[in-house]
Amino acid sequence: MEKETYRIEEYWHNEVTAFATAFGILGERKYPKEDFAESTDFNNLESSLPPDTIQVATFLYKEYSTKKIYFYVCSFQEPHPHYSYSLFSIMWSRDSLWELNAWYCCTVKSEQPQPSLHKEAANWMLQEMTTKGCAIAPVEVFKKGILEILI
Repeated sequence: MEKETYRIEEYWHNEVTAFATAFGILGERKYPKEDFAESTDFNNLESSLPPDTIQVATFLYKEYSTKKIYFYVCSFQEPHPHYSYSLFSIMWSRDSLWELNAWYCCTVKSEQPQPSLHKEAANWMLQEMTTKGCAIAPVEVFKKGILEILI
């Protein structure tokens, strides 16, 4: 019996739609609290992330922020055979608040259910984002900053 394989590729919607689905703004997850996207307290935001969220990287680019940007990934359910992931961050804003931001997204296609692919999806999205850029930052930003992969 041949082992089932999967393919990671671009999500068919944009990163904001993926983020909104992952956080329950769209779809079937429990809706987040009203002020879920920003706080003066980093721990307040981090403690309200979806349950399957893992931290995957940090990034420092002083033109964006004097503090590290913390990257996370979480999954969200799509109709079979799609399993999708959102890459988002908690970052310090110019308004002196910690805020959540959508950065990238992907989908995993497979004929069979797969175990958690958070790390694989995160690595794929980080690679895509840092070599092609994303809606929030062009590739030059990643070349000038310091990215630390934690997974």
